[in-house]
Amino acid sequence: MSHSRRIHDRLRAIARDAEWLMADPLLAGICRFGAAIIVAAGPWLVSVIALAIISVTMTPIMGLAAVEDLRLTFVYAFSIAPLAAGPIGAVTARSISAAVEAGEHATIAELFLSSAALSGIVAQIVAIAVILLLGIGPVGVATGFVFLTVSAALLWTSFAVLAAVKSYGFLIAAFTCGMALSVGCALLAAIYAPTTEVLIWCLAAGISFCAALSIRHIQQMFPCRYDRFADTFRQLLRQLRANAILCIGVFLAICGVWIDKWVFWFGPDGVRSTAGFLHYSAYDSVMFLSHLSVIPTYAALLVFHHGDLVAVIERFKTVLESRATHAVLRNRIDGLARVAWSGLFNIALVQAAITIGLILMSPLLAKSFDFSFGQFLMMRVGLIGVFFHSLMFLCASLLLVANRTRHFAIIQGGFLLLNLGLSLTLYATIGISAYAFFASSLVAAVVAFYAAYKALQAYDYHLFLGENDSLYGR
Repeated sequence: MSHSRRIHDRLRAIARDAEWLMADPLLAGICRFGAAIIVAAGPWLVSVIALAIISVTMTPIMGLAAVEDLRLTFVYAFSIAPLAAGPIGAVTARSISAAVEAGEHATIAELFLSSAALSGIVAQIVAIAVILLLGIGPVGVATGFVFLTVSAALLWTSFAVLAAVKSYGFLIAAFTCGMALSVGCALLAAIYAPTTEVLIWCLAAGISFCAALSIRHIQQMFPCRYDRFADTFRQLLRQLRANAILCIGVFLAICGVWIDKWVFWFGPDGVRSTAGFLHYSAYDSVMFLSHLSVIPTYAALLVFHHGDLVAVIERFKTVLESRATHAVLRNRIDGLARVAWSGLFNIALVQAAITIGLILMSPLLAKSFDFSFGQFLMMRVGLIGVFFHSLMFLCASLLLVANRTRHFAIIQGGFLLLNLGLSLTLYATIGISAYAFFASSLVAAVVAFYAAYKALQAYDYHLFLGENDSLYGR
C-alpha cells in the first residue's frame, strides 16, 4: 500500500513539474497550438499513421481486401462521429465557456457527461442505420464499427470541452497516451491475431481510453454530483433547442465537406468493399490528402480565437459595461474589425503559402502515393478548392463572433446544396473530378467574406437589436 502511495505521489510531482514547465510563455504558446491541432484533426492524423503502418505491415499477411475494410471502417466512423458530436459539442463548449467565465462551476462536469452520453447515443443510432442501409458485415466488423463510431464521438466531445476549459496540456497528454495505446495494441494484435475485427477493436481501445481520461479529468477539475445528471441532461436538451440554428449550421458544414464524396460513393462508379462499405478510392484518397493541408489553418484559427480575438471582444464589453458613448463603442468596433481581419489575413496568407508549396510538390506527392495522371490533376484542383473552403470557414467564423448564426447556417446550407448540385451535374457530364468542390468553395468564400464584412461593420446593431434574442422572447 505504501509502495503504491509513493508511486502515486511521484506521478503527481511529475505532473506538477510538467505544469510548471508548460507555464513558460513560449512553451505555453506551443502547447496551445499543439492542442489546437489535436482538436482540429488529431484523430484523423493518428488514424492515418496507424492505418499506414498496418497497411504496409499487414497487407501481405491479411490481404488487400481485409486492410481495405479496416481503412473504410475508420473513414465511416470518423465521418459519422462529427455529425453526431459536432453540433452537441459546439453548444456544450459555448455553455461551459460561459459558465467558466461567470465562475459558475456547479454543473460543468454533469454537462460534459450529458453531452458525451447524448453524442454517443446519436452516433450509435446513425452507425446502426448505416449498417442496415448498406448491409455491412460480418457481425464482428459491424459491432466494432459501432463501438469505434461511439468512441470517436466521445473523443470529439471531450476535445471541445477540454478546449473550452483551456486544459491544453492535459488534452495533449491524454491524446498522446490514447493514440500510443491504439497503435501499440494494433501492432501487437497484428503479430498474434491479424484479423480485421481485432484490429478495429484495438484501435478503438486507445480512443476510448483517451475519452475516459478526459471525463475523469473534468470530474477532478469541477464538482460532480450524479444525482443532478437527469436535470442537467434536460438542461442540455433545452440548450440544444434554443441553439437549434447553430446546431443546424454545424451539421450542414460537416455534411458539405462530405457530400461530393457521397455522390461518387452512391454513383455507378462506386465500389463496395468485402464488408459492404461503399467508396471510391481514386477520388477519396486525393481529396483526403488535400483536406489535410488546411489543418494548420484550423489550428491557427482556434489559437487566434482564444487569444487576440477574445481579448479585443472583452475590451469592447468592458467599455460597454462602463456606459460609454456610442462614439467610443464605434471606435472599439473598428478596433475589433481591424484585429479580426488582420488575424484572418495572416492565417490565410500562411495557408496560401502551404497550398502553393503543395501544388509545386504535387508531382512528387503523386509519385509517392502512386497516383495516376488523372488523380494528379485532381489533386491540384482539390488543393485550390480546399484553400477556398478554408477561407469560407475563416469568414464564417466571424459570423459566429457577431452572433449571426442564421447567416452562418444559410451559407453552410448554400455550400452544401451547391456542392451537391455541381457534383451531380459534372459527374453526369465530364465524370469524376474535383471541380464541383472547387467551384462551390470559391462561391461560398466570396459570399462568406461579404457577409462577415457587413456583420462586423454593424456589430453594435446586431448586439443590441438584430441578434438580441431577448427582444424576441415570450
